Amino acid sequence: MKEKIVALIDLGSNSIRLAIYKIHPDGNYEEIKKDKVAARLMNHLTTNAHLNSEGVDIIINTLKQFQQVIDSLRVSEVIGFATAVIRKAVNQEEILSIIKMSTGYSFSVLSEYEEAYYGFLGVIDSIAIKEGMTIDIGGGSTEVTLFHNREMVQYHSFSFGAVSLNNEFTSTKQVSSKQLKKLRAFLFSNFQSISWITDAKHPVIGIGGTARNLGKMYQAKYSSLEQEMKVEEINSIARELALLSHNERTKVAGLSKKRKDIILPGIETIAALIQITQAPYFHFSKRSLRDGILLGRYRMGDEGTGKSTRSYL
Repeated sequence: MKEKIVALIDLGSNSIRLAIYKIHPDGNYEEIKKDKVAARLMNHLTTNAHLNSEGVDIIINTLKQFQQVIDSLRVSEVIGFATAVIRKAVNQEEILSIIKMSTGYSFSVLSEYEEAYYGFLGVIDSIAIKEGMTIDIGGGSTEVTLFHNREMVQYHSFSFGAVSLNNEFTSTKQVSSKQLKKLRAFLFSNFQSISWITDAKHPVIGIGGTARNLGKMYQAKYSSLEQEMKVEEINSIARELALLSHNERTKVAGLSKKRKDIILPGIETIAALIQITQAPYFHFSKRSLRDGILLGRYRMGDEGTGKSTRSYL
């Protein structure tokens, strides 16, 4: 394979991301440019699961913005994929058709399994842990996997994410203890409903924006470069955030201003999973679903799992 420039567009429930990579002949890659728009598409999904016209307009305007960047580089391939919000939308086919007609880009909609698998694949390639769990909190879904001997053996996609949890439990500018109690009860009930999650006692590895933001806040708070943290340290950060209004949170070191409202339910989701599984620690990864897609598409086999990877895109 010759060296090539590839663009990935991640159409998520919270944000729409562009990442451009240089793919080397051996299948390794490096990110050379990225962009992101906090689209909050989950907020444009109606009660009957129809993505409204405003949401569709946001998608098209964002993609046209990305298109200018893509056209300015020697991009040989554009890979577009969508996750929970488009997966849930009853007008999915119409949305994909409008995207194709407006931009020329074809998008694949990842199934729950594919989203979990690619997230796991991106993580396992970057760590030496043999037994563990992964969690990827999106805007409208949360994927949890269990792996043994570096192979994914279980997965589950929960139909809630940082945006939907915030809308339901913590949407006020100041969060009350009553709201947090309801949120935690909801999370514990959902995680406890999956038998292989309860008392797994494995490390939990987090990927995605919530995990990275939690990691940055942890490193700033404790003046550390460590990527591992205990549940007590996570709970301490959550307690501090709960005492702050959305505007006050903008001053918290490491926290993205675009996540100031949805970060608390995201962190509570991580803390709940750690407590349910009795995990020894939480490790935040800088990898993402996009890394898994690249690995699955451009490597003949994944050294981390010892198995050949399968590309769904």
